[in-house]
Amino acid sequence: MEMRQLHYFLSLAEEGSVSRAAVKLSVAQPAISRQIRMLEDELGVTLFHRTGRGMTLTGAGGLFQSRLRKILTDLSDLEHDMRQLKGVIEGSVVLGLPPTESHIIVPPLLRSLKRSHPGIDLRIVEAFSGDVSELLTTGHIDVALFYKAPRTKHYVAEELLHESLFLLQSAEASICTLDVLTVADLARWPLVLPSRRHGLRALIDQVCDEQDVELDVAYEVDSLMPLVRMVEEGSVATILPYNAVQREIDHGRIVATQINPKELRRILVLATTTSHPVRAAMGVVAQLCTNLIRHLAAEKEWMGIISRT
Repeated sequence: MEMRQLHYFLSLAEEGSVSRAAVKLSVAQPAISRQIRMLEDELGVTLFHRTGRGMTLTGAGGLFQSRLRKILTDLSDLEHDMRQLKGVIEGSVVLGLPPTESHIIVPPLLRSLKRSHPGIDLRIVEAFSGDVSELLTTGHIDVALFYKAPRTKHYVAEELLHESLFLLQSAEASICTLDVLTVADLARWPLVLPSRRHGLRALIDQVCDEQDVELDVAYEVDSLMPLVRMVEEGSVATILPYNAVQREIDHGRIVATQINPKELRRILVLATTTSHPVRAAMGVVAQLCTNLIRHLAAEKEWMGIISRT
C-alpha cells in the first residue's frame, strides 16, 4: 500500500464521488480510480459499491476507513513528536468552547499563539457546553472549555473559575429594583432560555427543582444572538453570565441584576480529549487558555468572577 492510495481512499469515502474527490485532491479522475482498484486488489476485498449516483463504502470499506483514520492520526502524532525533539512545536488543535465565552477568549488567544507558537494551527468550534463535552468525548475536539452541569460526564478536568449568573432585561422594560436576586425571585419574569439539552438550562432547572421554584419559560432558543435580541425587545428576560452581553450593557440596551451566587453559579473547566494521545500542541493551547483566563479574572476584565467558597 502507498500513502497516496490511502489518502485517495479517504477522500473518495468522504466525497462519495470520483469527480468530487478529484477536484478536492487536484488529481485526474482516472488516477484515483486506478489507485483504488490497485488497493482493492492488494487487500483482496471490495471497498466501494459503484452505482450510477456515486460510490458508497462496503462493510469492508467502512472497517478499513475507521482503522485507517486512527493509523494516519498516529503517524501524524509521531511526526509532530519527532519535530518536538528539535524544539519545534507545531500541529493542528481543535478548541471547543461556549459562545458566551468565545468572544472574550478567542481574539487574545489567537494573538498569543501566533506570537509564541506560529506552527500551531488552531481551529475554533463554538457550541453550548453540553455539545462541547460531547464533542470532547467523541474525539472531535482536542481541548475544551465548558461549564459543569448536572448531567456532564466526568472528565479529568481543571476548574478555572466560578462565575455568577445575572438576570438580563431590556433597559427600557426593566422593573427590577433589587441589587441581588434570589432564585425564587426569577419566577416573576417571563423568560427565554436555552432548551433542556444544554448545560446552563440543566443547571438552572436543577437549582429550581431543589428550591421548588417554577419558572415561566415562554421561549426556548438555542442560539445566543437571537436570544439576546429577544431580551432587547423587552417582552422577556433571560439568565446568562455578564460577559455574554457586556457590549449591550455598556451601550445601555440591557441591564443586568446579579443572582445570589450562593444559590446559582457556574464552574468553568478545561479538559483535553482522552480519545487520542495528548500532543505537545494540545498542551500549549490548554496552558495558554488557562493563563489567559486567569489573567482576565485577575485584571477584572472577566466580569462576574466569584470566590470558589
